[in-house]
Amino acid sequence: MNIPYNNGKVEIGKYYQKPYYVEQDEDMLAIQGWLIGDPAAARRKYWANFTYICVLAVIVLLIVIS
Repeated sequence: MNIPYNNGKVEIGKYYQKPYYVEQDEDMLAIQGWLIGDPAAARRKYWANFTYICVLAVIVLLIVIS
């Protein structure tokens, strides 16, 4: 094996391995989204909950003030 950088004391890149190619097709991405969770759906859920809490807080504040 050819060591790219060898200065006599340190052999840099001696154990380097090229990264494995991972094929990404629509089915694999759909399964991963189903197992791990879709980040876009989580973001939508977060903002929906945030909006709901804000509206609820405004309603409670209006009731308390009046």
